[in-house]
Amino acid sequence: MAEIQSGGAQSPLPPQPQLLQLEPIDVAEPWQHELVECFISFSTLSAGKSQTELHETLQRKASESMHSHGELVNGLVYGILTVPAEGNTYLRHLNIVSRDGFAHAISRLKLLATAHRFARVRPEVRSQLFWLLSELVKVSAHGVDQVVLALTRQVRSGDVTQGNVKLCWLMVRFAQANYAWLSTFPVLVATTVYMLGRVALDHSRIPDLRAAECELAVQLLRERFHECCMIGRDLVRMLQDVARIPEFHDLWQDILQQPQSLSPLFAGIEQLLRTPTPPMFLANRITYEMETRLRFILENLLATSYSRNLMWFVQRYLSTPESESLFSDLIRYIIGVFHPSNAVLASNVVPRYVFLGGLLRFIRSPVVAANAKLALFYDWLFYDPKSDTIMNIEPGVLIIAQSVDKYTFMTASFIEFLAYESDAYSPELAPAIRGSIGLAMQDAVEKGVIPSIMPIYEHPRIEVDIRQNLYYLFPQLVPPAPEPAQSEASTDDAEPAKDDDAMLLDSTDMLPPVAVDSESAPEPPKPAVELSLPIAAPQPIRTVSATPKMSIALDPVSRMFQEEFGIVDTELAPEIPTDADNTNGISDTTAKGSALEDAALVASAEPLPEISVEQALEDKSLWLFGSTLQTFVDSVAASEPDVKQIGRSVKEIVDMFAQSEASISAITRVLASIFSDSLDMEDAETNAELAAAGESSDGLEHDLLHYILTAAADYAHTTDMTNSTRRVLQLLVQLTEAKVDVGFRWLLHSVVNAGKPALYARYVDQYAEGTLQAALVRDLGVLQEQFPGLFYTVLPQIYAA
Repeated sequence: MAEIQSGGAQSPLPPQPQLLQLEPIDVAEPWQHELVECFISFSTLSAGKSQTELHETLQRKASESMHSHGELVNGLVYGILTVPAEGNTYLRHLNIVSRDGFAHAISRLKLLATAHRFARVRPEVRSQLFWLLSELVKVSAHGVDQVVLALTRQVRSGDVTQGNVKLCWLMVRFAQANYAWLSTFPVLVATTVYMLGRVALDHSRIPDLRAAECELAVQLLRERFHECCMIGRDLVRMLQDVARIPEFHDLWQDILQQPQSLSPLFAGIEQLLRTPTPPMFLANRITYEMETRLRFILENLLATSYSRNLMWFVQRYLSTPESESLFSDLIRYIIGVFHPSNAVLASNVVPRYVFLGGLLRFIRSPVVAANAKLALFYDWLFYDPKSDTIMNIEPGVLIIAQSVDKYTFMTASFIEFLAYESDAYSPELAPAIRGSIGLAMQDAVEKGVIPSIMPIYEHPRIEVDIRQNLYYLFPQLVPPAPEPAQSEASTDDAEPAKDDDAMLLDSTDMLPPVAVDSESAPEPPKPAVELSLPIAAPQPIRTVSATPKMSIALDPVSRMFQEEFGIVDTELAPEIPTDADNTNGISDTTAKGSALEDAALVASAEPLPEISVEQALEDKSLWLFGSTLQTFVDSVAASEPDVKQIGRSVKEIVDMFAQSEASISAITRVLASIFSDSLDMEDAETNAELAAAGESSDGLEHDLLHYILTAAADYAHTTDMTNSTRRVLQLLVQLTEAKVDVGFRWLLHSVVNAGKPALYARYVDQYAEGTLQAALVRDLGVLQEQFPGLFYTVLPQIYAA
């Protein structure tokens, strides 16, 4: 048996964990010490025993109690990770003692994968971690995908140190070796693609690694494009950055020119641009350590004292030339993931827009600055109140409005950038983009983010051309700007010979062409005064007989930096027309808009029409789920359904729904149709919740609703009412409206089984006219009618709660 490093029986100090490379002053976390102690116990237990005797001893000890079982698993996992020479032996022992399908072992691995100090994990431990995950994949252990998801976050963007490069190699080789397994997890597929695309930019000087990353990403995109579409508009932003890499070039052209060659349900790039990116993908590019430090600043520090911490953060993570790509990822995280609570918004804690303004001042490269601006205003270009949240718009609105007095040049630069991008990002979509930008600002004014943009428009430091841009973008919110010739401008400004583009831009000779195809190049925009149209909702994906040329600018260019770099010409491509349904997105709270959000969460009083499962699956708003829903329905309808697989599928569907902007009514129709159709599934009355009250649980394995409630409980247990929690609770409410017996089941699950009445109260809060008393009367009445014996059994527990 291998000896334990840095500790032994003769040492007066407890042995130090060998998972991380720690300094003498560093303190290991308690769970690491627990692993070491369990490994010492296992070594003592196995000393001097033959293989047969050891197997009998391990079997006996593992069967004593779950605590003994956990100690053995802890010791064996630690041995596998830290003693590679004995890895196979310890894995055989782990197979013998495991009583929970490796669930406890995977939970220990997840602690390591989510560790804040993962960058200091020993190289041999990292290698053994991926080897163990591959072995667990071979035995179909449940939960390995969650560990791999956590590991993708530990691959740091903008970091070309040896440790991070080695981690990239390990991730790529693991994905290649387990490609078939990886392809069965849509969320993991999409996350892997997004991670590979972002880090490939950093590896231009490591050609072998970049080639492997690009090859794997392109393969996943081509074979699993439908699953990758759940990334939304940030998939386009990622592909823009890598489109010039040869491996991605053909794929980018297919997306523009032949979208249906990638997926029959993919109607074109506009469909992606209209889909907001779920927060889990934006958070993936920020490590757990970065996230903790960012949140500490944004949740605890005052606006007058955050600068020191910001400077420390920049010096630690953004001080190298390679790390400049991380600026965009940080901005997207702050915009799309970190949405402060009302308590933080009402306090003196540093606002997001102040932090972003300070962060932008550390950018040195004009290219990085332009990319950072695009990251800041990306959601403006395709804003739709029905699917986007005002919290993604708020920082941009405030940084424009609040900078006008002290940093007028920043306000002018941002307005110029929006005006330019409204026409240059995609000329074919320019009218729709301008409408979305105008709608975003109008929505911000209506919801009280700012009272008006007139203070910006009327500010004495704002030049006439900036006012013209404001009118060009927001004609309903500001009056027309005076012509330069009518103002006290210079003779050059008053020249009547300026062309139309000069109404929007300072100088046309500073702007490189966007497209090379002269025959299909868009006409120059008309003067801003002639473009004053009412701000309308963003245009849906168009249905037309012809297929117009489509182009997306590969570089976001601001006039502020036009003299220093240019745009590489993009090829034009046809757009495949289709129809698009609006999704029922849930907005996060704003400083003064919580009442509007609460109103959006009210469940619809109109019952959903009864339709078949096949009809429900035809809803176009469910395209983000790919083949997951159809596979789930097929598994439920099988003559001998795989119960465990059904449970995993339900968990996956609820996770995808909670983290995306998929239509709540559409997914409700699918689930309600499954309950109403004759799919040879038992009714919803036999389940684990009833078993907790003394009833028989023979029907547990055939109870579909039990899996839905269990998956929903994972989100309802959270302390904060997040967007995902709201969506899941509203799904339960709409299932109730669809006459699925959710109410009394959720009451039993939350109060009787989990002992947490707050979960039931949260569910009741989603009703428009519901009160806790009325809901209890209704659900207890249904329970008494269907299960009178159970009703009198659980009634004391419910009232005691």
